[in-house]
Amino acid sequence: MAHSFFALLAPVKALFGGTILLMAGNSLLGVVLPLRMEAAGYPVALTGAVMAAYYMGLALGGFYTKHVILRIGHIRAFSAFAALTAAVCLAYGFLEHPLAWAVLRVINGFCIAGMTTSIESWLNDRSSNQTRGRVLGYYMLVFYLAIAMGQTLVNAGTVGDSDHLMMASTLIVLSLIPVAMTRLGEPDLKDLRVLDLKILFDASRVGVVGAGVAGMLVGSFYALGVVFARQIGLSVAEAAMFMSTVVLGGLSFQVPVGMLADRFDRRIVMSCLLLAVGISRGLLSSALAGGLPLALLIAMALAFGGAVSSVYPLCVAQTFDRLEKRFYVAASGRLLMVYSIGATVGPLLAALLMSLYGPTSFFLFESGVAVLYALFVLVTVRTGGPLPVEGREKFVPLPDISPVAVALDPRTPEDESAKI
Repeated sequence: MAHSFFALLAPVKALFGGTILLMAGNSLLGVVLPLRMEAAGYPVALTGAVMAAYYMGLALGGFYTKHVILRIGHIRAFSAFAALTAAVCLAYGFLEHPLAWAVLRVINGFCIAGMTTSIESWLNDRSSNQTRGRVLGYYMLVFYLAIAMGQTLVNAGTVGDSDHLMMASTLIVLSLIPVAMTRLGEPDLKDLRVLDLKILFDASRVGVVGAGVAGMLVGSFYALGVVFARQIGLSVAEAAMFMSTVVLGGLSFQVPVGMLADRFDRRIVMSCLLLAVGISRGLLSSALAGGLPLALLIAMALAFGGAVSSVYPLCVAQTFDRLEKRFYVAASGRLLMVYSIGATVGPLLAALLMSLYGPTSFFLFESGVAVLYALFVLVTVRTGGPLPVEGREKFVPLPDISPVAVALDPRTPEDESAKI
């Protein structure tokens, strides 16, 4: 067993090492920036707008970074994106203006999309049809743990100093080393089929709308969760623990949610998860006014992270159930585009509500979005029956940064898995 594990990961260990360093540095930056804006006294609405710009860059990167990779190759493209991201990390320290930060966040998101596209297409190229599922599973494990680790690094410095920015920049630069020293050849990239969004919506309204909802929930949390935690009185260390608990919740819930989704109607599973989260979050927002024990808040964060992180892969599975296999990769790209739009809009709306009604409105916003989507899903259940179990694709956890990861998905036909 151990031999097969090491044999499986040996060809891609450099890529996993680069992923750990890259995502740790990027997640540290995602926590530090809203904390710095809060310390500087900027309004919450402005913080939300700046942080939302990252997802706009992520969406643009999903469309355009492929062309950079095709033109100059994987290693040079990854190196260029990493160098630019590291420079952006340091630029936050001497360009302390919200407009400048918004521009830097767009560049940041664009480059992260490019780097993850490079890594994930490499992983796909080095995986066989028999090993793609296991490689994706290990990649997701590394992905989540690196994000949680990066968020806890906020305790290693003082908010407002340059320590955090230098740490983030250093980690991202260090991700160059394993990638630049790899002996892996360049993947042969091919064109990606384009799937019209209307066709995709007609095939699965639940999947398309859900991708946007998932983006709103996850995007608003990552952009403003640490600001919310600080506004309700948590220390920086407690706020970092709150954020990393959500990430670990997303990791721990993937397997049990997947088992339920493969056994029962995915729409019922998704709506029950979101109704539970929405109702509990609504009750929790009123309880915050009278103070709330940290242990209860952390427990709720774990459950929240598990639920919202399951929405996007559930939407992908729901959509795949209703498409031919040859459209899976193209559909994933479209769903990620919708997700990125939702992740851009979500922080703007949440920040506006927080600035008008205080921190408790953050949970009310997340709760409202979750409940409304759950009701929408339940309506579709009444108008259309579930697919038989034998006609469904299996649930597979997926990251929400690059559409390339779906090529590692064992549900994707092997001839399609080479395409990004």
